[in-house]
Amino acid sequence: MSNGRRVAIIGSGPAGAITAIALKRQGFEPTLYEKVDPIEAIKEAIKSGEDVSLQFSSIGGGFSVLANGLKALAHLGLYDDIKALDIDKLHAMNFMRMDGSDLAVKPTAKKGEIDALHMLRTTFHNAIMKAVHRAGIKTYGGKKLVNLTQTADDVTVFFEDGTTVTADFVVGADGIHSMTRKVVFPEAPKPEVFGIGYTAVLDRGVLPDGTKIEFDYQMGAYVDGVEGRMVFISRCGKHDGEVFVSDLDNTKWLEQNEDWRPVSDLPKEAEKLAALVESWGAPQSVVTCTRHVKRITPANIYDLQDMDVFYKGRVVLVGDAAHGTIPFYGQGLNQGIEDAGVLADLWGHFGADGYEKVFQLYNKIRVPRVQLCAANARTTAKRMKAGTKSGERIGRFFMKLAFGFTNIFGLDDGVYYHDFRDDVRKEVPDIQFK
Repeated sequence: MSNGRRVAIIGSGPAGAITAIALKRQGFEPTLYEKVDPIEAIKEAIKSGEDVSLQFSSIGGGFSVLANGLKALAHLGLYDDIKALDIDKLHAMNFMRMDGSDLAVKPTAKKGEIDALHMLRTTFHNAIMKAVHRAGIKTYGGKKLVNLTQTADDVTVFFEDGTTVTADFVVGADGIHSMTRKVVFPEAPKPEVFGIGYTAVLDRGVLPDGTKIEFDYQMGAYVDGVEGRMVFISRCGKHDGEVFVSDLDNTKWLEQNEDWRPVSDLPKEAEKLAALVESWGAPQSVVTCTRHVKRITPANIYDLQDMDVFYKGRVVLVGDAAHGTIPFYGQGLNQGIEDAGVLADLWGHFGADGYEKVFQLYNKIRVPRVQLCAANARTTAKRMKAGTKSGERIGRFFMKLAFGFTNIFGLDDGVYYHDFRDDVRKEVPDIQFK
């Protein structure tokens, strides 16, 4: 017999895994269901000659965990897990023209606040999954949702392999192409292609022949605002690095399924990507680093237009499934962590039987914040694809002006240094956090 606290979480990426831990701390019984089947992935890789890892997260590049995300992780008992990774603190983001000129600096650190971190997705996710296992949360692979049905008392999930599971609630954490969203919100907008990107990972250091594999900055964006092109670089930990090459022309897109898959012919593809970056006029250090990457993952860049409601019945969305947007404000992961924290705190206060109140308040708290972040990301991207030289000059002028005002008056502080529990406390003044 159910105790009313069984939660099926669809997707074991960072948002899903953190939500599982947050709910477990509140006395719920979460289970993670991941569409990737590690064994089948290995078989497929052997056939195609691709590299493969047993970790679900061995794709993509890096991301930033800013102060608001780190504060949320601290509330969820996960900050020490991330701090133990010994990642260098992130102090600033550097924006330049493609050739490295006309530098504009946006600080990412503030006195008295938690320092931001930038790391590989794999590094972060592995740490979170270890915490999932410590908490005794079960994770099942090869479970791709194809449908779900709801009653007044529970939700039944149907998987592609023919199995089903019935839970008291479902949390959709299955990314920007969320099947949970498609089934529960068939009228919701579909993700739109914003451009194409190539995420590459490398080992920084010096090669035996003396070639230096290192960036000029801890983090930087080399931008061609006329053509809408960007090369983003970052150090991710002591020895790792990331190169993200993007073309923001939404008439170009890659023919691929919704899953990220690294390229198989790495030397050939690395040389092609380096040649592309070089033809764009990027500095030689960036070209050299790109030529020596150890993994390249091509993917379309998607933007999900704003949704005003993140729940229906006993199903609720978190992370990119609810508000996936373009990666130009550094808040994608951080907002997903805040989602997990707000949802868990409200459920801990109102209990399983109060789920309608929980979902209403979750929606009220989260929708305005994630829509603000999405709007800021789109504004930044707009400046990066001006289309003309005059438009680029104007865009860079306003970008520098915005950075100046932001730095002086702390205009981004309400996002980057935010504590989600202030939002919860505002809506539920008598809440006792667990």
